[in-house]
Amino acid sequence: METEIAEILSVLFNKKISPKDNISSKDEPDWDSFKHIEIIMVLEENLGIKFNRDEIPTLNSFKKIVKKIKQIKGL
Repeated sequence: METEIAEILSVLFNKKISPKDNISSKDEPDWDSFKHIEIIMVLEENLGIKFNRDEIPTLNSFKKIVKKIKQIKGL
């Protein structure tokens, strides 16, 4: 799961991202509000999930995204 999410983020940010990096909106200058929406949309499409719109603003790091996706998928 973590590797798949890291690969998706690598494509979106056009650089290699590892699960160990714990990329976040605070550390990544390209992670602005537009990129955040793109991340959410691509994750939903590729992983077949749907985030609650109220939780989307809180998904601002790799670890938070992984935790929420695992929760949604019941893992």
